[in-house]
Amino acid sequence: MSDPLHGVTLERIVTHLHDEYGWDELAHRVPVKCFQSNPSVTSSLKFLRKTPWAREQVEGEYVKLLHREDANPVIEAVKRGQPVITAGVSQSKLHAGLGWMLRHVPQNAENLRLYFLPILAAVQDVNFWPDSETMPLINLTIEKLHLGAGDDEIGFLAELVKRGADVNDTRFWPPLMHTVDMEGQAYRTHARAPRMDALDLLLAHGAKPELVDTQGRTALQVAEAYGLKAAIHKLQKEPGG
Repeated sequence: MSDPLHGVTLERIVTHLHDEYGWDELAHRVPVKCFQSNPSVTSSLKFLRKTPWAREQVEGEYVKLLHREDANPVIEAVKRGQPVITAGVSQSKLHAGLGWMLRHVPQNAENLRLYFLPILAAVQDVNFWPDSETMPLINLTIEKLHLGAGDDEIGFLAELVKRGADVNDTRFWPPLMHTVDMEGQAYRTHARAPRMDALDLLLAHGAKPELVDTQGRTALQVAEAYGLKAAIHKLQKEPGG
């Protein structure tokens, strides 16, 4: 059996684990200080390169993740750049495959055509929230849009809405509010200029600005907190905004 770590850099390992789990979950799985205190890929690499026992734990977690990925025919095909055969694949594996893709595969036009849409076509209910995910599919899509990176657009989100995704799903966070928050984070951290593509799409398909989160906040209030003038203007124009 080939060594799953052969030819894989430590940077690739840490990045892949972070994309899959996020820092909080990674720190829970591998409780070392580089994941617990002001984590970043750069600081983690510095710590792990001089701490062999910690590096061994991280590599072990990476190998376990690879085994789980390769047990899913959808993920295995995407990782190898092969066409995805969905016939006979269970809904749970399709769900897990889409979740994995949103964490690891850019939502650009080519990947949308080759992978995202063929898999989505085989999903019976796009409003799923499987146990393995931290949020429903529509929220995960919003979370991982990465607008402004390469040619990533809102194509997959548009397809989800077209297929009947609930734009007023409140199980996690109302999608409209989640979208405003993601744009606000990008604006606050100077990652990129705010974009209104996703917000416009959701509003056009009936997203309700008056929905509140568990703290009683609306999307408009979140936009105001970030100072997102374009979002404020659009949300104020909506009934109830």
